[in-house]
Amino acid sequence: MSPGLYTTSEAADAVGVTRQTLQNWIAAKKIRPPKATVLGNVTVRMWTAKDVESLRLAKEKLYGRGSGRKPKRK
Repeated sequence: MSPGLYTTSEAADAVGVTRQTLQNWIAAKKIRPPKATVLGNVTVRMWTAKDVESLRLAKEKLYGRGSGRKPKRK
């Protein structure tokens, strides 16, 4: 792997979410993933450092930075 490139799992770890969460965001079209690349008989997405920074911003937008959980209504 080239320096500065991340697999989907590595990108998710760098942002602080699970790989499945990242896959769910892609499926729900909440984020735009990089194009998939075929390596042998496996298809992977290679994320750049810029892509990972975009993921961080998307996470803040989706989760609301520092807002935490909303209180339960009584």
